[in-house]
Amino acid sequence: MRPSRRLLQRALPPIVSLGLLGFLLASFDVRAILGAVDARVGVVLAPCVLLWGTTTLALEALSIHRMVPSPPASFTVWTAARIKCASYLLGIIHLALGGAGLTVLLRKQTGLTLGRSAGVVVLIMLTDLVVTLSFGVLGAAWSRTAAEALPVGLLAALAGGIVLGVVILRAPGSMGPIERIRSLSVFVALRETPLPRLLELLALRCVFVACFLAIGGAAFVAFDIPAPLARVVVGMAILAVVGALPIAVSGLGTGQVAAVYLFRDLAPPETILAMSLVLSFSLTSLRLLMGLTFAREFAREALAEAQEAA
Repeated sequence: MRPSRRLLQRALPPIVSLGLLGFLLASFDVRAILGAVDARVGVVLAPCVLLWGTTTLALEALSIHRMVPSPPASFTVWTAARIKCASYLLGIIHLALGGAGLTVLLRKQTGLTLGRSAGVVVLIMLTDLVVTLSFGVLGAAWSRTAAEALPVGLLAALAGGIVLGVVILRAPGSMGPIERIRSLSVFVALRETPLPRLLELLALRCVFVACFLAIGGAAFVAFDIPAPLARVVVGMAILAVVGALPIAVSGLGTGQVAAVYLFRDLAPPETILAMSLVLSFSLTSLRLLMGLTFAREFAREALAEAQEAA
């Protein structure tokens, strides 16, 4: 990769985040944004964030461990949790770097090939995306108001497209022109993982995504914003997809713009913006702390290998 292109990839996320946050803060009353954050927010949200962090890390570790065929004795669930924590640190810098770091560490800890390790990471990410989109579609089916206010058709199309792709990748026999794509090592885990194990992963990721939707609901309660459950489910599903786009730092900026737009009819924009900022900073700070506490050496190791490969 050319140095100029690599520099652009590294610089783009913070530029986008700072630019969008600056635009939002210039567009709305900063004093009203600060005034929306009071002691009640901390009392309600802090324990929920801690519970979210510990629960989701356990689900992440179990998901990774269960997707490794015949893992060595040294690769325990705790090891899986630590390398996931390391990916949190790298993912704050850039989402793609977090995935690459997890792939490298998984290969070193399990002895899998780099392609198979990447396949496990991709499989989990795709499952998360399908589950998140499906939650959004179900929430909209539950509430006509949510369906009319939010782009549910796009969610359904994305989820259906991914599911169709999975079916094609796992189909028996030759698929002609697309067989070369199906044979890529990154899709090995998706093709060869037994169906019962895939269903187990699906169940784990359903709980994982539900935890994210729940922490979003807790933020609405903390800021005393009345919101129908279906609106929260659909809106948070969309925010999860927007936050996963690798164009901003941990979804900062892009997530706030999306939140103000999606929930504009539920509360003043300053309150929505304050809620989104507090939630984003809380979740990111917790993951940063978890990474520094449990996996700092793993993060250094993965970053060094990623830089050497680049």
